[in-house]
Amino acid sequence: MSFKLVVWDFDGTLADSLPSAVTIFNRLAPEMGFKPIEDLSAARALSTRQFLREHGISLWRLPRLVRKYQAIAAEGADQLQLIAGIPEVLTELAARGVRLGVLSSNREDNIRRCLRANGVEQHFAFVIGYPRLFGKAKALKRILRAERMDRADVLYVGDELRDVEAAKKVGVKVAAVAWGFHKSELLRTGAPDFVATEVRELMGAVGAERER
Repeated sequence: MSFKLVVWDFDGTLADSLPSAVTIFNRLAPEMGFKPIEDLSAARALSTRQFLREHGISLWRLPRLVRKYQAIAAEGADQLQLIAGIPEVLTELAARGVRLGVLSSNREDNIRRCLRANGVEQHFAFVIGYPRLFGKAKALKRILRAERMDRADVLYVGDELRDVEAAKKVGVKVAAVAWGFHKSELLRTGAPDFVATEVRELMGAVGAERER
């Protein structure tokens, strides 16, 4: 099927931010008193809630961590690169008339600065920064209302299990990408509609590949 609207997560999905995310997280660990990431492969096999427990981060401390993380991330937003091949996919989808948007836990200004620096900001109809890590389902519902889109016409693309769960909760199709924070094995436990291990596979997920 072809989708009219594709909503993207940002960190780890569009942006190649995993290395910098680990650096920022470990930089904050001593200050905030939580366990740093020492084994990235093991961390990528944990759901978000499992990760928080493993690293000693309580839910009441999470908003402060998110704010501090995003403030540091802002320092390098202009230098952050997109995943290789993503700019070409975005350009193709936009040329085919697919509406594009971003829904991320990162700040809107951080996201826009990165997209602008990589020459793709113009492809996006909206960019939404929603800081609540477990609130994406609510944000997706708001997008559906604002865009006046039928659920069947919308695809969400993300790199974490919580992205898959949020889309499932709302009833929109979801494509999970294996190059971000969570491993494909963990992503598959959420039963996503598509799993992309290579960027070009997203064209098939959207339906644009079959229209060529």
